[in-house]
Amino acid sequence: MSNYLIFENLSVIILAVFLGGIVKGSVGIGMSMFSVPIIALIIPPTKAMMLLCFPVIFTNFLQMNVKKGVGSLRFLPMFLFLFLGLIIGGKLILKVDINFISIAIAIVIIFFTSLNFFHIDFSYLKIKSEKKISMFIGFFSGLIGGLTTFYAPPIITFLISIKIEKEFFIRTTATMYFFASIPLYSSMIYHKLGDIYDLIASFILVLPAFLGQFIGTKIRRKISNAIFQKTILFILIIIGFTLLFKNLIIIIN
Repeated sequence: MSNYLIFENLSVIILAVFLGGIVKGSVGIGMSMFSVPIIALIIPPTKAMMLLCFPVIFTNFLQMNVKKGVGSLRFLPMFLFLFLGLIIGGKLILKVDINFISIAIAIVIIFFTSLNFFHIDFSYLKIKSEKKISMFIGFFSGLIGGLTTFYAPPIITFLISIKIEKEFFIRTTATMYFFASIPLYSSMIYHKLGDIYDLIASFILVLPAFLGQFIGTKIRRKISNAIFQKTILFILIIIGFTLLFKNLIIIIN
C-alpha cells in the first residue's frame, strides 16, 4: 500500500470520527451509526466498529455529566433488563436468523417513530406503567443487541415517545451507551474481532471525537427541545427504513 493511500485512509477515518463526534454532541446519539459505515468503506466492518471503542466510551462518559450524578434511577430497571437481554442475546447469536431480527428492529423503530410524527406519545404514562414498558423494551433491546450489537434504537425511540427534556435525554442515553459498551466491546475482543493495535488506534481517535463533540454540544445548546426531538426522530426513521429495506433485499435474494 502506497504512503499516499495510507494517508488517504487515515484522513477518511479521522474525518469520519470527527463528524461522528459532531453528531454525538448535537443529538446525543449517532457516533457509531454515522462513523462506522464510512470507515467500513475502506476496512472490514468489525475493524471499523473496534476503532470506535474508546471514542464511544469516552464521549458517553462526558455526556453522562457525572458531577450531577449518574442520572435518575427512573430508568434503572430498563438498563438492568437491557444487560440481561445482552447476555442472553449473545448466547443465541448462532441460533437465530440475524436478518429477521434486524427486520424486527426496523419495524419497532418505524412504529414508535411514526406514532411520534402523528403526535401520539407515551408522555401520559404513570411511573408504574412506564417502568413495566421500559423493562420490556430494555430486555428486547438487549436481546437484539446481543445478536446484532444494535441495541439502542428501540430505547431511544421509547425515550423520545415519553417526551423527556433534551439534556436529560442526553444524560440517560449516554449512561446507557457507556455501561452497555463495556461488555459489548469486551465480547468483541474475547471473540477476537479486534486486537491491541485496533485499541491503540481507537485510543488515538478519542481526540477528533472530543473535538467534534465539543462543536456538536455548542450546536445543541442553540436549538430548542422541539427541534432536538424532531432531529432524533428524523435520524431514527432513516435508520428504521434503511434496516428494513437492506434486510428485505438480503432475504429476497
